[in-house]
Amino acid sequence: MTSLTSAGLSVVYHYAPLHYLPFIARAGALLGKPSLKKAGFSLKHLRSKSSRQDVARGFGEYAFLTLDSYPPILQAKLGAGFPHIALEVPTSAVEAANFSLCRFNVAMTRYLRRDGKPGFEESPSNGRYYPGHQIPIAKTAQDKAALLAAHLNNSMIEVLIEGDLALPKDTIVRCYSDDDVKIAKTVMSSVGCSWTVTMNTPPSAYPRRNIYANSVSAYVDRALRDPNWRGDGLEFDRV
Repeated sequence: MTSLTSAGLSVVYHYAPLHYLPFIARAGALLGKPSLKKAGFSLKHLRSKSSRQDVARGFGEYAFLTLDSYPPILQAKLGAGFPHIALEVPTSAVEAANFSLCRFNVAMTRYLRRDGKPGFEESPSNGRYYPGHQIPIAKTAQDKAALLAAHLNNSMIEVLIEGDLALPKDTIVRCYSDDDVKIAKTVMSSVGCSWTVTMNTPPSAYPRRNIYANSVSAYVDRALRDPNWRGDGLEFDRV
């Protein structure tokens, strides 16, 4: 039994704009930035507010998930009316990969170990500093267990996959409106992916805005028509 299972966790979550779903479903995986670049995606495809910080802080090689079922970023994006989804991934898939845990928001925290500043204290429950990383992470089984014991119920914990994460057949696509469900099911059918699509109550108000929904629908339609298309930089992170 590994650290996540030992902590009673059965699923881990990844949050993404709905228009990413054709690419994720075709790949059958969450791709880290190096693999996205190799596949032909430009920097415009990445989150405009966080991708550069991830790289600068030493986290450019990871795919990001979280243990939080309703994180602030999901509430913010849905609250702005932009269609987003959650991928519910069995912990067994994560535990089969090389993963670390971080109890700090990698992209947003301003308390970093750089320019002579100490950053967060290194400890079993905070994690430890590794070469190139400006924020501590838990890599060992002992540190993962200590971090989860101290922070599981009182802090958003990020799950960091070194490289890419293959997504199993029992992955679930969580949607937060009936219209988003229809789009997600169309994606699944078009790319031949067997993941289950579910309708879920949004964590807060989701005033789905037509201007965003129409852009997402057009984007998804083109992505499904042309498997070689790599997007047009549809902005979603600054809504």
